[in-house]
Amino acid sequence: MIDLNDLAYKMRNVAYVRKTNGANVDTDTMAMLKHCASEVVEATEAYNTLDSAINDNCEYERNIIELQEHFESELADVIACILIICANEPTIDIEEALQKCFQKNLARAEGRSDKK
Repeated sequence: MIDLNDLAYKMRNVAYVRKTNGANVDTDTMAMLKHCASEVVEATEAYNTLDSAINDNCEYERNIIELQEHFESELADVIACILIICANEPTIDIEEALQKCFQKNLARAEGRSDKK
């Protein structure tokens, strides 16, 4: 199992190192929220390209694989942004937050009200 809270700190540390090495990286929470939004747009575009290729019966399996990998990479970028935000905010336990979210949605799926 992956420890998401630990991974969050590791992702933020990598971003700090990149910044130290000259990359234009801003790990501030608000900057990361904005960056995350742009990564969602990139993931959307990657998915649309992949979906079009699949629906057009693209005859080149290699193209589909590359498009799938690109989509996966963009989704990972979104998650990386979110994890860096979580590392910035000391009161956030992302694993606990995800468990609560799961339980809330499970209750909704089962037709139970969840006041949490």
